[in-house]
Amino acid sequence: MKKSLGARLFDVFNITLMLFICVTIVFPFVQQAVISISPPDESSEIGLHLYTLKPTFDSFKQIFATGSIWDAYYWTILRTVLGTILTVVVSAMLAYPLSKRYLLARKVWMGLIVFTMFFGGGLIPTYLLVKDLHMLNTVWALIIPGLCSAYNIVIIRNFFTSLPIEVEESAYMDGANDVTVFFKIVLPLSAPIIATVTLWSLVGQWNAWFDAMIYISNGEIKVLQILLRDVLNNAQDAALANIRGVENVDMSGQRYTAESVKAAILLVTTIPIIMVYPFLQKYFVKGIMIGAVKG
Repeated sequence: MKKSLGARLFDVFNITLMLFICVTIVFPFVQQAVISISPPDESSEIGLHLYTLKPTFDSFKQIFATGSIWDAYYWTILRTVLGTILTVVVSAMLAYPLSKRYLLARKVWMGLIVFTMFFGGGLIPTYLLVKDLHMLNTVWALIIPGLCSAYNIVIIRNFFTSLPIEVEESAYMDGANDVTVFFKIVLPLSAPIIATVTLWSLVGQWNAWFDAMIYISNGEIKVLQILLRDVLNNAQDAALANIRGVENVDMSGQRYTAESVKAAILLVTTIPIIMVYPFLQKYFVKGIMIGAVKG
């Protein structure tokens, strides 16, 4: 069917708008990527950085030369994987009974959960609780305190409520028990909301650094964000020393600036988690929409 002039103009407007939005999203990453591989005289200039004729990877060498970068990757990946799996499993197991209308005092339980979305214990009581549980300087201090999110429970519970009850009743008639129904019937049907919560937890665990700064003091467990913050501070100190004309600053013969190191840090910390997003994106919109409006 031939489109009218108005429809064609509308398509042109939509395509132009989407291209503009894509450029605004991609441009900052291109800018930082170019700065990260630019020599000092270019990376320190103010303005747009869309290309460089003298690429150098000294900024990345400075980051990976710390020697402990791979240990930081290990602890970050460990807390991300463990934290994400436990968060999704615990949130789903709490949300499932709350989605059943026959649960005794269901509104009371939901009220208590929602209450925690507005009122919290605060930093000091939380720290003392973690300390009394002997979790300081362990990876569990980075996982357990944030294991259960009221927001995730509400979203998953709303999604479970939208599932047809006839499917579960058929499974019960075939002899399935509650555990079988939950893991073999409910969870497979809830892939969109599970993928959505998984993505939220992945991003949150990967980017988290404040809890590591509070609960880890012995330096044995140093996540990626904390290590890269230290690298950035060292690079800034060296750059400031050079600006002030201080001698004997060890730059190891490498050519980088604080700006190029910051740009390299941005790429090193964001690229791994960005690579995960395309695998979960197809579930993301469906999951959040159904979980948000049902129930």
